[in-house]
Amino acid sequence: MTDTMTNADVTRRVIELVSAFRFDELEQHIHEDIVMEAPYQAFHAGPMRRGRARFMEGMSFVPNVFDKFKLSIHELYDCPEQDVVVFEQTSMGVFAGNGATYQNRYIMVFGFRDGQIVLWREFYNPEIMNAGMLFMLDG
Repeated sequence: MTDTMTNADVTRRVIELVSAFRFDELEQHIHEDIVMEAPYQAFHAGPMRRGRARFMEGMSFVPNVFDKFKLSIHELYDCPEQDVVVFEQTSMGVFAGNGATYQNRYIMVFGFRDGQIVLWREFYNPEIMNAGMLFMLDG
């Protein structure tokens, strides 16, 4: 992150990088102590990932699961006094291997420390996520 980037700027940049599968550039925006949570995800109790290394390891699944994956931010609410950005986004993806499509809508909360993301919390429709993952496994 540069000194001139706001938390909202970092958020937009991170979403662009994830959509482009440019995870080598993503890491600079992730705090060493990041906690990633997806409270509606049935197969994880508590935080999914703790620490930058585990977070980056978790992100590596994206290009293995999807041939294409795009995130689009619709609304963004910057709360600089709290070092938090809340935003709404849509995902559009094509599963690797079978070409099935995936689309979901998310509410995201990013917490920041020292200009980097230290909290990554995503709320999405778990039924769509689970159906998509099962469809991918079934082929």
